[in-house]
Amino acid sequence: MSIVGRNPESGMRLMLERPREGGPPWIYEGAAHTPSASHPLRVIVQSDGTAEVETDEPLPRDLVQRVRQMVRAAYKHAVDQAQAPPRQIHRWRGSSGSR
Repeated sequence: MSIVGRNPESGMRLMLERPREGGPPWIYEGAAHTPSASHPLRVIVQSDGTAEVETDEPLPRDLVQRVRQMVRAAYKHAVDQAQAPPRQIHRWRGSSGSR
């Protein structure tokens, strides 16, 4: 099944990109897309893998936590493979079912 549009039918789609050069810290910019909205954000990743999410508008705590977890997982995977952090992070996570 192909992806049509940026907003998922359920869950959250994360689409981030960082400059080719620079870092640490690595600064990713992009958005978290939910079925009803797109949330522009910036994620700053330190060399130890900690990730700080910055937004212009307040986001629900669970959405910030999901973004943080997805970025940390991508970073950890790159470190485990002895590679630089990915330039792009495009991930989807389904809803938790709690809503």
